Amino acid sequence: MASKDIIEQRINENIGDIQLIQTEDLSGGCGSMFNLLIVSDKFKGLTRLKQHRLVHQALGEITKEIHALTLKLYSTEQYAKLQPIANVEAEAKAISVASEDANASAIAVAEPVDDDTENISRQSAA
Repeated sequence: MASKDIIEQRINENIGDIQLIQTEDLSGGCGSMFNLLIVSDKFKGLTRLKQHRLVHQALGEITKEIHALTLKLYSTEQYAKLQPIANVEAEAKAISVASEDANASAIAVAEPVDDDTENISRQSAA
């Protein structure tokens, strides 16, 4: 069975020069679906196809056990350029969530309108 530890071990052993590796098991523990982020200068100058082939070769036979594998592969330089964008996106998401939470709280605090009170007021005025 594929696992986060086995995947990371094979990547480190077979690719080397790994600056960052993040592995996320999306399968609920059965080891069939993974998101994989790898930062390595071994990817520098390679086409996306060659990068993917390098990772699949590094994983070897274990790829037969994986149903879905999402790869995000960057050189150190490429990843460094993404960081300011990632920080802005994370901040925007946090602001959006905070705004949604504030709106939800405001809606929950608002008192319901009592239709009978409104009808009584109209009858009294008539």
